[in-house]
Amino acid sequence: MILQEKDMNPVSLFDTKIPCWYNLIMRKTLLALLLILLISSLGVYPHVAYGIVLEKGKIIKKVICLNEPAQSYALYLPLEYTPEKKWPILYALDPGARGSLPLEQYKAAAEKYNYIVVGSNNARNGPWEPIIRSIIAIWNDTNARLSIDQKRIYVTGFSGGSRAASLFSKIIKRPVAGIIGCGGGLASMLKTEEIAPAFYSGVVGIEDFNYEEMLTLDKQFDKHNISHRFFVFKGVHSWPPEDVCLRVIEWLEILGMSKKIRPSDIELIKEIYDKELAKAETLEASGQLLQAVSDYEAIASTFKEWQATDAIETKIEIIKKNKEYKRLMKKEKKRRDKELFQRTKFRRILTQIENDESPYQNLENILFDLGLNILIRETSKKKNLNDSALDIRILHRLEIDSSGKGWDYLRKNDHKRAILFFEIAARAGIRSHRRLYSYYGLASAYSLSENSKQALKNLKVAVECGFEDIAFLEQDERLKFIRETPEFQEILETLKKKQTP
Repeated sequence: MILQEKDMNPVSLFDTKIPCWYNLIMRKTLLALLLILLISSLGVYPHVAYGIVLEKGKIIKKVICLNEPAQSYALYLPLEYTPEKKWPILYALDPGARGSLPLEQYKAAAEKYNYIVVGSNNARNGPWEPIIRSIIAIWNDTNARLSIDQKRIYVTGFSGGSRAASLFSKIIKRPVAGIIGCGGGLASMLKTEEIAPAFYSGVVGIEDFNYEEMLTLDKQFDKHNISHRFFVFKGVHSWPPEDVCLRVIEWLEILGMSKKIRPSDIELIKEIYDKELAKAETLEASGQLLQAVSDYEAIASTFKEWQATDAIETKIEIIKKNKEYKRLMKKEKKRRDKELFQRTKFRRILTQIENDESPYQNLENILFDLGLNILIRETSKKKNLNDSALDIRILHRLEIDSSGKGWDYLRKNDHKRAILFFEIAARAGIRSHRRLYSYYGLASAYSLSENSKQALKNLKVAVECGFEDIAFLEQDERLKFIRETPEFQEILETLKKKQTP
């Protein structure tokens, strides 16, 4: 409807002759104003953009893009946000398009340092075209709605989202100040030196199957003299915990001051310096000399502009001459050699399974040659953190590679090979939360092979491991052969009871 001049004249709210659409608009406007007044009375002043109330200090799970309604994002605005100032922003890309998940991890840091955080609800692992479309949509929408400091644009991503994050600058066609890559490196088409002039922060769990890739990337950045730092936490392939996210943002804050893209704050510099130094000293005291040296080196290079770092540099030299440090270096090299050997061996065997003339048609023979049972036993032994993490990484890598091949062969209707790969993945993922997908893959492959007994058995295990998507179960064509069986209906009812409040 096009508003005419006569429609713009003031009218009484109680005039029954006014158009119904006008009453509707006024009611919605009054409700919005009442909501703003109510929230304001509680001491929280929302931001209103394009007539939409954006509550501050709270994760908003879905903001629909104005010019592309199919695209949306989760949003966190710090409590102090006002449109009169410019604010740093952190865009987050999750491989499963879970926009609010990274916001949960970064929320505390965002509130402390007044960052806007945005998580795409559409970008996920897969083809590049939908990822690019999502990034452009959220970039345009946030720049239309929010007051953003164009010198302090940051992007983070996890796993495949990390690779997408490395291309964010090229997609929006402007530089970003920093990139935080979590549990994954750069996009394959991107050269390491192309990250500049952005700072790069790598974050990875010590049990993450991409741990070795991140260590290699660290060395590549050293070679190209790119400003970077890597953080390692105790954990698997996941977004980093809140305390690690806070450390990363603090590092970006210090670099921001050094690059003059944010005002200098001497008190904050000292606070972060003292905190980082205390962490490095704790690592040294506990005998974790390799990580201690890494942290000391990062402190010396990052804070030398404001703090005397001669004592730290001297300490680094002393530790590196220490016999224990040299012993740990040799041990770490052995671990990396073992990881490379195992991955090469696994790759060779998995490739041979794909060969029509392969001797690997029997599962037990495959498991024996992979040495899988030995590896699983090794993970249950009491070891130091680094040795235990190595075994877990090796198993997780095998799980991911085998599961991927299983789904590939399921799509090709080669059910026999799909079953072999899913069986390997299920066993290798004995300590992984992702093993439910391997069991679901087995259920699908056996169902397509019309083996209802094995299909139902593996579907039940998938549900026990955490599979809970009832709608998908009811619609998945691959399970058509078992869907009408009493056992399938029993599994379905069990799931429904679990999800009933």
